[in-house]
Amino acid sequence: MYYAQERPRIVYVLILINLAVFVYTLTLSNRDVVKLAYIFGVVPALIMNGTSLHSLVTSMFLHADFFHIFFNMYALFLLGKDCEVAYGSRKFTLLYFLSGILAGILHSAYIYTLFPEEAYRPAIGASGAIFGVMASYAVLFPFRRLFVFFGLIPVAAPAIVVIFGLALIQLLYAIAMPLGSIAYVAHVGGFITGLILTLIYRAGLRKYYYYSF
Repeated sequence: MYYAQERPRIVYVLILINLAVFVYTLTLSNRDVVKLAYIFGVVPALIMNGTSLHSLVTSMFLHADFFHIFFNMYALFLLGKDCEVAYGSRKFTLLYFLSGILAGILHSAYIYTLFPEEAYRPAIGASGAIFGVMASYAVLFPFRRLFVFFGLIPVAAPAIVVIFGLALIQLLYAIAMPLGSIAYVAHVGGFITGLILTLIYRAGLRKYYYYSF
C-alpha cells in the first residue's frame, strides 16, 4: 500500500506517453515509420560524431512492434512502481533517463568502433531504461518473488536471481550476436547504469522498502 504522498506517478506518465506514441506510429506508412526511426532513433555514427543527441531521449519512446512495447511497459509497470516510491519521483526519473541515455551511448560506441558498417542503423526502444529499473529493483527488493517460465511451467524465484540471471543472458547474447535485431549491448549498459545509481543512492532511500517480500 502506498501513502498518498508516495504514490508512483512518473511510471504511469511514461507508460501513457509510450502508448500514445506507439498508437500514433500505427497510423503511419512503413516508409514514414522508418523515417521516424532515423530521425528520433539512436544512429551510432551520428551519436559518436556529436550530432542528433536528442535521439538518446526520443528513441526511448519508439517501439518496433506490439511485443516490443508490451514487454517493456509490462516490466516498467511491474517493477517501476515500487522503485519510484523508494526513490521519490525525481530520483526515479533520473534513474530511468540516465539508464536509457547511457545505454544508447554504450550501444553507439560499441557498434561504431567494432562494426562501423552498421553504424547508420537506428536503434529504438525503452529497453535500456527498463533494464536500469530492473537492476534497481533487484538491489532494493532482492528477495521479492518473481515468476519465470521454464517451458510452460511458471517458477517463482527471488528477484535478484531472476534479474541478474536475465542480465547475464543479455551479456552472453551481446557477445554471441552483436548484430542481431536486438541491441543487447544497450540492455547491458542500462543495467550497469541502474545498478551503479542504486548503489550510490541506496543509503538515502526509504529503507523500510528493503525488507518487503
